[in-house]
Amino acid sequence: MRKILSVIKREYLQIVRTKGFIIGTIIGPILMAALIGVPIVVQLISVAKQETVGVIDASREIFEDLNKKLDQENYKLKDGRRHYILEKYEPSAYVANVEELRSQLSKKVLNKELSAYLFIPADILKTEETESKRRAVEYVSQHTTDFEELRDLNGALNNVVIGKRLKKEGLDPLKITQYIMPVGLKPIKVTKRGEEEDTMGTFFISYFLALVLYMALFIYGAMIMRGVIEEKTSRVVEVILSSLRPFQLMVGKILGIGAVGLTQFSIWALFGFVATRYSKSLASGLFPTGEAPPLPSFPPYIFIYFVIFFILGYFLYGTLYATIGSMVNSEKEAQQLLFPITMFLIIPILLMILIIRTPDSSISVALSLVPFFTPILMLLRVCVLLPPFVQVGGSILLLALTVLFMIWLASKIYRVGILMYGKPPNLAEIVRWIRYK
Repeated sequence: MRKILSVIKREYLQIVRTKGFIIGTIIGPILMAALIGVPIVVQLISVAKQETVGVIDASREIFEDLNKKLDQENYKLKDGRRHYILEKYEPSAYVANVEELRSQLSKKVLNKELSAYLFIPADILKTEETESKRRAVEYVSQHTTDFEELRDLNGALNNVVIGKRLKKEGLDPLKITQYIMPVGLKPIKVTKRGEEEDTMGTFFISYFLALVLYMALFIYGAMIMRGVIEEKTSRVVEVILSSLRPFQLMVGKILGIGAVGLTQFSIWALFGFVATRYSKSLASGLFPTGEAPPLPSFPPYIFIYFVIFFILGYFLYGTLYATIGSMVNSEKEAQQLLFPITMFLIIPILLMILIIRTPDSSISVALSLVPFFTPILMLLRVCVLLPPFVQVGGSILLLALTVLFMIWLASKIYRVGILMYGKPPNLAEIVRWIRYK
């Protein structure tokens, strides 16, 4: 045991003292804060400016009402100015037809005299749809990725056109609007602690924790593999094995790098706790009174299960990465053997949406009980809808038994592979290594 502790200490200090670990540990929370905060700040920063939009109204019935609609308060800039200045264009003695007029407006758009122009077809108020496509107003611009502008203009046009259609049928648009006013669906999550509004917080925390776990298993597993390959190719391992057994070296290396991961996650968890503690005051500072979205609360068991699944998942994949590292002489050779392990990590990521949508379905339960998928998929289920303890406990037990079996299997391969050089072994050779007494 003392020899294993020596290896753990060596691996731990060797990584923790590096600049990469220190910088990564500091940058990690900053990146997480940026991922959450930057989109909020970007939404608060207004980049809108006054736009001049040309209008060709072939129906001769839309322009005036559309111009009045866009003069309403909800379409104005923050400083009170109109966001969209409409200019009406019609065929004249100088411009004989609509096509020539459209060509001239396109040139104005290219010369930046207009931000864009709208072409409203003559039959826009008809209610019969053609077989080929629905009638549409054309928006012509040099760039068509300003989704806010497209939404505003489309919404205003729809209100005007629908209102005129209703009036032609002798109906009151205001009353019809009141009758067909949509009903919102506010999701309320009920737990043993009571009820609270869920503003997609469950989805985001589930997705985030699963991705963090995926990245941790991938990064720390690869770190183990690189360490084994480096010691093997530099022949340092031959000196080390003169004083301890291969199994002790493998376990010590896995535990040492695992301790690095726990250290890093502990620091990040502390940052997360502080951020959560002061999140409400931060949100109230960013949003005007009453506009801050309700922040979701996360029960402590989510983080407890995260640690459990991280430790067990790390041991499972860590032994696999250590085994592959012992069988090859370079990272290039290792890439050929890493495909199955990589797929075991990628498949749960591909299944995340399915699990989040139906956490208690038969297929979700079955997939989450597969030991190689359990760390990510069962964690997702715990975050979204806490399964019965029989399922969670059963998955942990199956995962723990699989870890013990993989450690036993990996130690058989590791003790031979770590001292073997040359081309990577084939399946028959690996089986022979396992059978060695």
